[in-house]
Amino acid sequence: MTLFGSEPAPAVWGVGRLVVDGSVTPWPVSQRDIDDEAEAAVAHLASLGVGSGDFVVIVALLSEAIHAVPLEKAAGVLDAKYSAADATAMDATRTEYLVNQLRPRAVVGVNAAVIAWLHEHGREPGDVFAGVPAVATADEVAWRALVDAGLAPRRWAKVGPTSALECARRSGLHLDGERWEVDVADGEVVVTNRAARLTPCVRLHAGFAGSIADEPCPCGRPGPRLVPADPARRQ
Repeated sequence: MTLFGSEPAPAVWGVGRLVVDGSVTPWPVSQRDIDDEAEAAVAHLASLGVGSGDFVVIVALLSEAIHAVPLEKAAGVLDAKYSAADATAMDATRTEYLVNQLRPRAVVGVNAAVIAWLHEHGREPGDVFAGVPAVATADEVAWRALVDAGLAPRRWAKVGPTSALECARRSGLHLDGERWEVDVADGEVVVTNRAARLTPCVRLHAGFAGSIADEPCPCGRPGPRLVPADPARRQ
């Protein structure tokens, strides 16, 4: 019900899933949230070199739509086209097919499941993604596999209800500091919304181990940037 003189509450666009305190937690978002995240995601895709007429492949789970859809909408803002694949072993063949057929400018979201399927079916990840100018991985396993294959992948991280992406300088993952405040607690990034969100968060543990760089990136974009912890130090 809308009271006289008040604005109607934003409708729920969808419900994501975040891991909060070790438990999977439903995370409702509004259309306004998605549109605002898409506005921020334009800079992410542009940093991958995506522009007018380019293709980008976005690999994500349905439960990660609150992170993936802003990238899809951002592609449209840049007059680029996108295609999507599930971040699962069952759909990894689609990821490979899209890379071969579309010759995308960027692929975002390659994860351990995709890498495992490629290995199991005799495909070398380095060969599959060698022709893609920018590949952003979603986890450490995929990142390491592509590095070991001689490629130079970037990182894409889901940081609570938003996401961060590494630019070509690979000096940390860019996150929109106007919309989100980030800090570190016990070696893990915590996030607080600055922009209005359907589901607010205050110092939400984001599941990202590392530190924060606030100075401008060598690429020229302002901070903050999330700097991953050395995996060897996490043991």
